[in-house]
Amino acid sequence: MFSVKFQLRETKHVAILMNRKLVMYKKLVMYKSVLTLAAIALVAAGCGDLGVSHPENASLKVANGRAATPGKQAGKSENDVAGQCSDPGYEEHGSAEQVDQSTVHVGPAAIDTYDPALHLFVDDYHIRNLLSMKRVFGKAKKDPGPALTDIPGRRICWGSVLTEQGKHRLWYVSIVPLNCHELATAGVWGRGDEYGFFPERHPGAVPEWKTTVLSYAESDDGITWSRPDNLGLVEWQGSKANNILMDGSVAMQQYDGALTDMDCPSVVRDDAAPAAERYKLIAHWGTLHSFDNRASGLGRSDEDMQRFWNASAKYVMTSPDGIHWPGPLRRLKECAGGGDYSGVTRDHRNNRWWYNDRARQGLWRGAYMRTAGLCTSKTLEDWPEHVEQVFPLGVAEDFGAQYEHHGMVPFNYGDQDLGFLELSVEGLPKASLLVSHHDGERWRRVDDCPPVIECGPDGAYDSMIVNATRNAPLLVGDEMVIVYNGHRELPDDSGTKEGYMFTARLRRDGFAGMAVDLQATARHGRPAMLQTQPVTVTSETLALNIEGHGGTARVALCDEGAVPIDGFGLEDCLPIDEDNVRAEVGWQNADIRQLTGRRVMVLVELSDGVIWSFHL
Repeated sequence: MFSVKFQLRETKHVAILMNRKLVMYKKLVMYKSVLTLAAIALVAAGCGDLGVSHPENASLKVANGRAATPGKQAGKSENDVAGQCSDPGYEEHGSAEQVDQSTVHVGPAAIDTYDPALHLFVDDYHIRNLLSMKRVFGKAKKDPGPALTDIPGRRICWGSVLTEQGKHRLWYVSIVPLNCHELATAGVWGRGDEYGFFPERHPGAVPEWKTTVLSYAESDDGITWSRPDNLGLVEWQGSKANNILMDGSVAMQQYDGALTDMDCPSVVRDDAAPAAERYKLIAHWGTLHSFDNRASGLGRSDEDMQRFWNASAKYVMTSPDGIHWPGPLRRLKECAGGGDYSGVTRDHRNNRWWYNDRARQGLWRGAYMRTAGLCTSKTLEDWPEHVEQVFPLGVAEDFGAQYEHHGMVPFNYGDQDLGFLELSVEGLPKASLLVSHHDGERWRRVDDCPPVIECGPDGAYDSMIVNATRNAPLLVGDEMVIVYNGHRELPDDSGTKEGYMFTARLRRDGFAGMAVDLQATARHGRPAMLQTQPVTVTSETLALNIEGHGGTARVALCDEGAVPIDGFGLEDCLPIDEDNVRAEVGWQNADIRQLTGRRVMVLVELSDGVIWSFHL
């Protein structure tokens, strides 16, 4: 029986900013005509060629952060805008020559956690027999304080990490601290048929294409992260000296204001793609108006609302280096479960991709509960229409009334798949649970495993939300590093949130292990033993991830009938390291290479300690 072994604090309902980020623009003909007028006025004022004739050209510049938008009113007239060219808020994205190339690390992608010779003990899949042993779980230890803070006026949200040539590269969504639904309700982007930017209506007003942006950071060790604040690509608060890669301007122009912001992005490396499209950004794109019209009574027309909803979907963008994202967006798939969740990770073992989305329940009319759904594809362009719901919302979740499944992050680890299942309360992910999968079987939750990561105590930097980045843990020396996003709400009743990146560490392979039950060994009067299911010898050595055995561990190899193989008996085993994530096992007069390609069982005898994995 699955049990949640932590207490989730009651929280106020918070509509997360990233659901959909606000809109504008009425109709294509009005859009083109008004932007053209604005361009003419700006050119007359000496601001140069603005390139507004093509929706795919994201080089429009509008002074003081005000976009001339279609509708019956605008926050400023074209003449007002034309006289304020010194502080562009809708600017041209920088070229490659503008970027300090020392910050760009492009090289082979690491596949550290996929290893078909590595076998874990998170479940009984590799266990044939046990004597006086029990499963124990590793506990990730959070590093103190945030590993990465955002630039002033923004906070960190969803992210993904790639490791290339020893460099860890992080892409994350950066969002504004205030709740964007509050800004929409205030009319910052207009009401009814009025579309535009009206900063005087709220002190925290920002243009809608700036509410969510894609930003970048790097690390050499997975623990200490830094922002390259010299990319020169996107303006924020009057300067391009920041780490922002892209805002919503390309999407806004391409889809005439029906798309302005991204949610739950994943950046992946596609080595099968041409070099110019090596990196791909997959995300949900939408606009907050499609939500806020209903929630806040903005009075948008049915025609506009239908256009907004029709545009909301999952899209892909490409980049040659992960830094420059020129567009355009390409539509990938519909929102399988009707939500704005999205996540893509690589299934290296099966040479395919996972897509995590929400699954529809279909239980009763109007029912909506968050669930984790998966589908797969050999390419990043051709996805099934529907997703498989991975887990039911059962008794432990009170059938969705207490907890929901916000989503999941699947990844290869060893010869199997693991994942972080996000448990949410009132739409906010509060913990990540360990889940497991083997080929030919269904995904399952790891029984009795405590959360891998969970919200911190009240007041902590991660007290409101926690969710892991869209990737496997980083392997750094003898440890795994889990990079995760955490949020807190300031205690001043302002509704302001802060978001950061954090790191947590645990022993390599140390999700779960088999530990000696000392009470059982005392009762039975003999050492503990673990016998594995048969595995094929593919490595030149047998290595155990083992600790605390006090010099008592011995290992034998048996054939598929459990008969000891000559020369590989317990009495032939050489001493084994006391604590090592890859303690090599040897025998006096035998070499494991003699058995390459054979199916063997591994038999471990020990009087104390924990075995976390074996590599053969």
